[in-house]
Formats: sequence, C-alpha cells, structure tokens
Amino acid sequence: MKVFGLVVIALLLSGCGGSDKNSSSVLEEINKTSQDIINNIGQTATEAIEKAGEIGQKVTDVEGDIAQKASQITQIAEEALQGAANVSKDILQKTNETLSDISAKTDKIINDSASTIESVKQKANDIADAAASPLTNADKGKKLFAVCIPCHGAKAEKSAVNKSQIINKWSKDQILKALKGYKDGTYGGAYKATMTPTVKRLSDDDMEELAAYIVNLGK
Repeated sequence: MKVFGLVVIALLLSGCGGSDKNSSSVLEEINKTSQDIINNIGQTATEAIEKAGEIGQKVTDVEGDIAQKASQITQIAEEALQGAANVSKDILQKTNETLSDISAKTDKIINDSASTIESVKQKANDIADAAASPLTNADKGKKLFAVCIPCHGAKAEKSAVNKSQIINKWSKDQILKALKGYKDGTYGGAYKATMTPTVKRLSDDDMEELAAYIVNLGK
C-alpha cells in the first residue's frame, strides 16, 4: 500500500508540470523507499520463516520426546506384565508342589494309620484268643507264682528274707504240704502270718499247679 501511494504521488507531481529535475528526484526517492520497503518485507518474511522453522523443530523435538517417553512407558508396562506373569507362574508352581507334598504326606499318614489299626486289631484278636483259650497248667502255675517272686525270686532260688529254705529244691509233696499247712494253720513259723492270707485264696487244684511249677523251676 505504501508503494502504491508513492507511485500515485509521483504521477501527480509529474502531471502538475514540475521540472524534470524535480520529477527525477521524486522518482528516485520513491524507488529508494520502495526498495527499503521491499527489503523490509523480505527480511520480515525471512525472519518469519526462520521462526516457523524453529517452532517446527521444537514441535518435532517435543513429538520425539513424547514418542520416546511413550516407548519407555510401554516397555515398563510390558516388563511389569512379564514380571507379574513370572510371579504368577512361580506361585502356581510352588502351590502345586505344596499340594503334591501335602497329598503324599496325607497318603503316608493314611497308610501308616491303616497299618497301625490293622496291627492293633491283630493284637486285640491275639489277646482275645489268648483270653478265650484255657490256661495250661504251666501257665496257670506261672500266674499263681507271680505273687511269690518278690520274696522267693523269679526262679524260687532265693531264701525269703534270708530266713526260709530255697523252695525250688523241694519236692512237689514238700511244697504241697507246706501250702496246705499254711492254709489250715498247721504249718509255718515266724512268717506264718504273711503266708496264710496269700495261700487261703488257693484251691486244691491251684496248689497242685503251683507246686508243679516251682519244682520245674529248680530243674
């Protein structure tokens, strides 16, 4: 617009009949001013282009930074997911191992319990069979002699309180005579009071079996 205005002024001046010298001067001024304006416009345009380039570069840099950070975030997320998957896999494996171990131990306990129960049943049956079976004479004599062991010894090899005779050296008749005498009060010395209550509980058959058992201990 400024250039256009200067041209119009130049035309008006030339049309008013001014001298050629003045017209020439005016035209030169107009050309110079026009050139200055053109130069200013060019410089301004160049600066605008440079600024646009700088802005574009900054935009590119920001986009690149954003893209880089987005890539880093994606990588971190993928690593986190992989880590979580590994942890879940490890937990599952350990859980399965623990369950297998518990199952094996449970089976062992069940088997051991079954064996123990079977063993107890067998022993109970043996005891029941033994209880149902009549005692032999030797077994009965051994059972009767149990109360005599503290004083006479397990083999009737001791002298009771170092006073009595060793009864496993006696005959069956001697033993029977002593037992029956203790029972009816016709036999015994200082220890008669000790022996009598014990022997009173014995039947004639008991005394027979006890005497036979004691005799065999001395053989």
